[in-house]
Amino acid sequence: MKKESVLPEIVPANKEEIVYSIIIPHKNIPDLLWRCLDSIPQRPDIQIIVVDDNSSPDKVDFAHFPGREREEVEIVYTHEGLGAGYARNVGLGHARGRWLLFADADDYFLPDFLEMADRYKDSDLDLIVFRAESADSESLEPMRPRQRCHDDLSENVDWERIRFRIYAPWAKMISRRFQVARQLSFEEIPVANDMMFSVYTDYYACRVAVCSGSIYCATVRQGSLEYGLVLDHLLLRVSKSCRLNHFLRKQGVVDRYSGSFTYVHACKTGFGRKEYYKALWIYVREERPELVLRTFKNLLRDKVKQILKEKHGIIDV
Repeated sequence: MKKESVLPEIVPANKEEIVYSIIIPHKNIPDLLWRCLDSIPQRPDIQIIVVDDNSSPDKVDFAHFPGREREEVEIVYTHEGLGAGYARNVGLGHARGRWLLFADADDYFLPDFLEMADRYKDSDLDLIVFRAESADSESLEPMRPRQRCHDDLSENVDWERIRFRIYAPWAKMISRRFQVARQLSFEEIPVANDMMFSVYTDYYACRVAVCSGSIYCATVRQGSLEYGLVLDHLLLRVSKSCRLNHFLRKQGVVDRYSGSFTYVHACKTGFGRKEYYKALWIYVREERPELVLRTFKNLLRDKVKQILKEKHGIIDV
């Protein structure tokens, strides 16, 4: 049977102030959670909140749950199984630090990340954005960054250039005062639950800094929700990407948009024509009209090019 947790007590005022609250949702990957926790130095001003999302006793030894022996680690067990968005919201309810940081259990922080974070800990900023690296989860071989615009991050970059382009919550420091004031929370859905949290954070943040230093490694792992091909998840990503694009248009952002049709196409290649039409209907119904028109123009152009190439050997149209 799963061991029930006792929710952590509030730290008395005479203890050292918590500067960083690091929130880590976890489900069924204890070995990788150990790696993540080991990448965080033990300091009295750090609070680590691990929220277990109803892991299976067949995969997790709850009597020896990762981090139990560390004083700064608080473990909260949930039984709802509502995903990482719900788990992060539970973590937000336990956070006491001045700054919020998020990590996925299969990722890890880079050496000396706190040295970079400490540069900003006494600032009155709302948001600090850092670079992140990427690696294969098993071999740790470097890979192309999961968020491509991370290569553009520097102290001199125009914030408007990268605003609304980084949807993951990791590799950021978010003021908890700011988060509470704006009542920012994650959507409690299986996938894309961090997209609108990040977008609203970018929208409301008035005082922002960008750092060229890397503090985090986002890994690529077989079987993760990010890379798994599940029909219901793809359909949800279509819908959420459409919602994001409507938000950007409302804010007057016309030079960028989320590639919602990418997920429509993935339904076709992964599940066949019937599911493709289902995804296409969501796309047509929910996406911005001008983006739908652009997509169909491109599809028609590609089809004409294909026909001309097959019949006449003509490539350019």
